[in-house]
Amino acid sequence: MIIECTKKLAEAMKINVSPYDATNADSFYEWHANLFIFDRRKGVLLMNNKTRYCIVLYGVKMEHFKRFDKVVLDAIRETFLAEGFSESIVSKYIDNCGSVGFTKTHDRRVLGQMKDFDISISWEIEEHLLSENINLVELNKWIGSTQMCGSLDYAHPTDLLREAMKTVESEKNN
Repeated sequence: MIIECTKKLAEAMKINVSPYDATNADSFYEWHANLFIFDRRKGVLLMNNKTRYCIVLYGVKMEHFKRFDKVVLDAIRETFLAEGFSESIVSKYIDNCGSVGFTKTHDRRVLGQMKDFDISISWEIEEHLLSENINLVELNKWIGSTQMCGSLDYAHPTDLLREAMKTVESEKNN
């Protein structure tokens, strides 16, 4: 799995990111990630490169950045299960992710759509801050049901995610 970090996020995490390498790339296992600040607290917006499905982490501290790979995989698992995918399919997706690597961003289209979702989130995030969990699952589900336009035409990220997860399901059945 590749997490493509913006410069702001890489600086907050205090890591050096390598350049993006397209060899053996699979956009379904690649996520762009950007840091945002809301109400003086740090958050991270993750967007899947293939489906544009977003996961919002809020209240992220240095302790989370130190084990960010595990935090992200746990958030993906929790959110996908909340979306109604079976434990076995989600586990297969997580297994397919393999080890997590951090690179620079490479796709301006994804970054542009992240910016659009960031604006949408800023209107909705206050409704979801009561959670003690840094993974705002209900906000993630709300974003997934929001219609988007752009390089993937008009679509809902949740629908695109369901379609992409069918490939994981077919791998599981083979």
